[in-house]
Amino acid sequence: MSDALIHVLGLGVEIGGRRIIDGVSLSAARGQTVAIVGPNGAGKTTLLRALAGLLPSEGELDVGGYDPRIIDAATCAQTRAYCAQKPISAWDYRVGDLGDIIGDPVGYADWLAKLQLGEFSDRRLSELSGGEQKGVHLAMAFTALADPFGGVLLLDEPAAALDLSRQEAVAQAILAFAQAGGACVVATHDLSFAKRCDGVVVLSEGRLIAAGESASTLTPEIISGVWGASASSVR
Repeated sequence: MSDALIHVLGLGVEIGGRRIIDGVSLSAARGQTVAIVGPNGAGKTTLLRALAGLLPSEGELDVGGYDPRIIDAATCAQTRAYCAQKPISAWDYRVGDLGDIIGDPVGYADWLAKLQLGEFSDRRLSELSGGEQKGVHLAMAFTALADPFGGVLLLDEPAAALDLSRQEAVAQAILAFAQAGGACVVATHDLSFAKRCDGVVVLSEGRLIAAGESASTLTPEIISGVWGASASSVR
């Protein structure tokens, strides 16, 4: 486990007396991207929020060398970044000014360009679409990690509501971040992206259905059993 940046064993989450996540285990080594997939209501977002330490949970949890449930927020922020499915901004900043707030305007501008969002630098967040706002938050997450290529990214549908060109830019940036020494866990409905990841975790009703290398895990049998669709009909 020396290269593991994420280690999860028997993770469980209960909300309002209801078991949302039940006994899920997964790992991601340095250099790997792992996709969390499953139908609506499978528990993808809940699992990701638990990995970020935002929900009470049981089981073993190590993210970037720490248990995010018990360490201070400052240390947690230096080792992992979480991007929600629907990001919330308390202030209506100009997009380009966010780099100064993070403390690395040059690095932030570089990530904006990689994500094809540099043209929005002079706009305010409120002037962007939901997908574009999410892309800006992703650029902030890439920039904010204390060790840019050694931290953990936890991303919830990062490319949703973006056009195809920007979806591909996001996919390439995520994979490149991991390959350079980080680790990414991405909740997604996009099985074509999941197949490009090093590993995949398949959830259904909060339970682990399958996990492993993408090519050997996303089989026609799994796709049919979980989504009720033929492999050829899944993008």
